[in-house]
Amino acid sequence: MKELRLQLDAALAILARDLALFTSYRSRLATTLASSVVGVTLFYYVSRLVSSPRVGSPDDYFAFVVVGLAVFSLLSATLSLSVATLRQELVVGTFERMVLSPFGAVRSIGSLLLFPVALTLATSGISLLYATVVFGLEVSWPEALLGLPVALLSAAAFAPFGLALCAAVVVFKQTNAGAAFVVAGLTFLSGIYFPVALLPGWLRWAAEVQPFTPAVDVLRHVLVGTALREELWVSLTKLVVFPAVTGPLALCLLGRAVRRGRRTGTIIEA
Repeated sequence: MKELRLQLDAALAILARDLALFTSYRSRLATTLASSVVGVTLFYYVSRLVSSPRVGSPDDYFAFVVVGLAVFSLLSATLSLSVATLRQELVVGTFERMVLSPFGAVRSIGSLLLFPVALTLATSGISLLYATVVFGLEVSWPEALLGLPVALLSAAAFAPFGLALCAAVVVFKQTNAGAAFVVAGLTFLSGIYFPVALLPGWLRWAAEVQPFTPAVDVLRHVLVGTALREELWVSLTKLVVFPAVTGPLALCLLGRAVRRGRRTGTIIEA
């Protein structure tokens, strides 16, 4: 138990450090929130042009896409931001401390996901509040209270992708473009901006074999009452099973990348 508490304290210390770095740039929080608000505002006016049997009225599409934007932010936090943060650690030379610390390189890299996820959850909550107050988004109460645990479960399901990309950073040093490509592909396949039913049949299977589609579906269901494509227990099972299976594999891949870097002497190269 003491060892577990020490590990948790170390992970929270990395979270606190990333928070301190983020807030040291005084305009960064304002620009992050402004970006979220602008995105919600833009899609509100786009939604005024949308009327389709697939998504319903313009208000229905606005609710559909606002939750999609929140999931996209969470997807970017676990994949793109984690990769960018690790890359920055290598460039400025602070990754050496993680490699040499008792906490270890693998746990330290995993902890780099904590702050981006926490920040995204906060900004997404503010965006939903903004959409509700300014544009009259109808939130489903009290089911919306389940949004936070579902979002955390979704982040856990997304995390193995981020850890795998971080392993690639350790080995190849440059994977920012690859992360952007993965995020773009998953955004297209998971129904963030449009229903996956619109995908051609030969591609629709790809929407069912990753956790992003059920994450979007469940969050839409609990936050704005959108109907589910499948039974709730099926979607939740996917969100639980996916990280349980792929999480250890991603950690193993990251561990092998770190050991390879140690063996070849490239572990702290930028």
